[in-house]
Amino acid sequence: MATKDELIHGLEFLIQESRRIAASLNNEDWAKVVDPDGWTGTQVLAHVAGVGTIIPPFVNAIANAPAGTDAMGGTGNIDAMNAGLVGARAGKTPQELAEEIATAYNSVIEFVRGVPDDFLEKRGTAGGHKDVRLGDLMMRMVVLHGLAHVYSVYSSVFFA
Repeated sequence: MATKDELIHGLEFLIQESRRIAASLNNEDWAKVVDPDGWTGTQVLAHVAGVGTIIPPFVNAIANAPAGTDAMGGTGNIDAMNAGLVGARAGKTPQELAEEIATAYNSVIEFVRGVPDDFLEKRGTAGGHKDVRLGDLMMRMVVLHGLAHVYSVYSSVFFA
């Protein structure tokens, strides 16, 4: 199971890499479509920033859902939710988005620090993640998800 320390280190790494890429690319690079959903690099950062703002209530919903219940079943249309998260950040610069990521994920770090030790051992189901410990679910759906998006920007610009 992913521990509190592992989650915190992963979240800190996501913040670091978001800031690093925000400082690394030019406007032309940020305007490139870099994601299978058709998002530009800036929109990818907007998505990561937006997701960071909903993590604590989302994880609590998974923790409190009845056993076997898909906690994402009640979120409605995930594409519409993502579009709303990205659209709410339209016009922000990559640097502004990186700072929003830092703020949001620092709040997630405080959430992780504050949960009881056994909280991350609870099991939950969300989407394709069935009966998974919350610590592992957070590692997959928060840390690795965010890093995958940041890497999609890197790889589309530097390895294209």
